Amino acid sequence: MLKKLLTAGLILSLTAILAGGFLYRELSATIDQRVLFEIPSGDNLSSISGRLDSMQLLPSSDFVFKATALLTRDAGPVRAGQYQLEPGMDIRDLLALFRSGKVVQHRLTFPEGITLEQWLERFVDAPYLNQLTPGLSRAELSQVLNIEGDLEGWLFPDTYQYIKDDADVEILHLALTRMQTVLEAEWNRRVPAAGIETPYDALVLASIIEKETGYEPDRQKIAGVFLNRLARNMKLQSDPTVIYGVGPEFDGDLIRAHLREDTPYNTYTRRGLPPTPICSPGLASIQAALSGADHNYLYFVAMGNGRSHFSETLEEHNRAVNRYQKSAP
Repeated sequence: MLKKLLTAGLILSLTAILAGGFLYRELSATIDQRVLFEIPSGDNLSSISGRLDSMQLLPSSDFVFKATALLTRDAGPVRAGQYQLEPGMDIRDLLALFRSGKVVQHRLTFPEGITLEQWLERFVDAPYLNQLTPGLSRAELSQVLNIEGDLEGWLFPDTYQYIKDDADVEILHLALTRMQTVLEAEWNRRVPAAGIETPYDALVLASIIEKETGYEPDRQKIAGVFLNRLARNMKLQSDPTVIYGVGPEFDGDLIRAHLREDTPYNTYTRRGLPPTPICSPGLASIQAALSGADHNYLYFVAMGNGRSHFSETLEEHNRAVNRYQKSAP
């Protein structure tokens, strides 16, 4: 009898050791690749483990995965979404991730100075984004976003995050809200200036400034030139507004015929600000448009190195044009 008990005890001990070793190996095994894994809404443990297994992402047996999930169910339910699986994750890590709701955030960047059309073009190639804007007219876009007039200029340039199946119009709404918030804050601390009577005036001017220079030290000076011209009822004579008015037909070469063609955006033929912004201005350009003029310059010309030369008189400006533009190869 004693011999039988000892034998049974030994078998149980060996079984426990073997089971413990098996469980240890199962729980310690990890995945060896970086993969984006999606859990659709309504998915259950069986389908999740089955797809993990078919993708060679299940480091343990199906039984151990499900058993571990059931034993740890107090940690919360598995949540739908896209998850980034990393090498070295074991089944406990996977389950913790799936329960965390920390789904993958995709990023989409919109730089300063792009137009509404360029905003919409960036949506086309954005992965996992629900495309609702294709086919909508500009008027319909404004209606969807509940804004009067054209949407141009009203979208704040920045990097926006979204998750799978978010809609492109949601990003537009975020960008619109951000621009409205920024513009209101900057308007409240503005330096009053002739020609800038409303926040929308400031947005229009900021968009011109944004297109005129990418050289930060010149931004405020260029803003001052336009503010001085508005105060004197002089034409702004801004090339970027003319180009915007030409539209998609513009081939990159601004010629005299463009400057003579009278469009609502031709600031060589019309006084004051154009009817709408010509791009999405960034914070620095908005601040420059609202900071007032701190000099007497009325003219500027590109020097060919990203910087501009500023002049107070037409005579001085013409000399600068001859130096920097007409002598250029």
